[in-house]
Amino acid sequence: MKGCIFCGSTETLLTIEDAIPKWARRAFNIQGPVTVAAADHPGSPKRQVGQRMNVLKVVLQDALCESCNNAWLGGGIEKSAARFLAPMAVERQPAVLDAAAQRLAAFWAVKTVLLLELAFRQMYPGERPVAGYAPSEVELAYMWRYSVPPPRSMVWLGCWDCQKSKPVVYEPSSAVLPTADGDPVAGHLATSTLGYIAFQVFTVDFLAAEQHSATLWNTHAPKLLARHLVRIWPEQTVTPDVAWPPEQFTSDEWPRLVTWDGRLRPDGMSGYLAAGQWRRRNCYRPAAPDDSLGRTLGACAAGAAARSGAALTEERPRARRCCTYRSS
Repeated sequence: MKGCIFCGSTETLLTIEDAIPKWARRAFNIQGPVTVAAADHPGSPKRQVGQRMNVLKVVLQDALCESCNNAWLGGGIEKSAARFLAPMAVERQPAVLDAAAQRLAAFWAVKTVLLLELAFRQMYPGERPVAGYAPSEVELAYMWRYSVPPPRSMVWLGCWDCQKSKPVVYEPSSAVLPTADGDPVAGHLATSTLGYIAFQVFTVDFLAAEQHSATLWNTHAPKLLARHLVRIWPEQTVTPDVAWPPEQFTSDEWPRLVTWDGRLRPDGMSGYLAAGQWRRRNCYRPAAPDDSLGRTLGACAAGAAARSGAALTEERPRARRCCTYRSS
């Protein structure tokens, strides 16, 4: 019997996971049909994939157990993350994130891009010339056990000028790691946006990377991207608060962002997917998230062993309140 991709449980029925969480759908308040568009090359014409949807609904079926879906992710991670991500994503509300908020945002970003990739593979098979990264079992087990991104993961936070027309954009790029034994390990850099928020997530099978003595992925963004991106994972020895938004990316700069300023995807092929349009709704007044993710990192073998199976009109400028999110 197929088990949960996170905890490995086969004791309960598997559920339908909203890869784009319900709180985000409510926040964007999309009116009317939603389409998903794909592109084969940066800047190439967009084409519709799949059928129009009445709501922005990207789901992964028969992959998560009820406990992981509704209690761990839905009841803990999503509720805490929504408090500060929703106003940032929808209203571009300035925020200051402390170490705990950065840790939560980084975990949310890694979780979301991995589940988005699996959901897109289910919903739109063969629609993209470039597929994203399918996570290994040990990475998912590590995330379930510790509620932090897996080892060797990196996450950057930015701001994208979405012009209130694309609530979600996702595009992966292969990022191969050189190794000491000459057998490269395939990593991936996925760029994903939620409204005005842009995340860049690097992921790799960390056990394979260690076995082949792979080099680390770039710890700093390219010079021309550095003013747009701030790294929020891994945690720094002394982690400063992060002020958001940094200087934003425009739509014309998207190809430069997803290719790491031309360092990735020299063939020009793309796995771009974008969904929907939305209209403005009232601002949020979020509460500060609690530090529910302050878990101690440990050996990945313990985590693996725990598994049983192996565009609207531009709004007028107005004053914005900056919210600070600190751990208690």
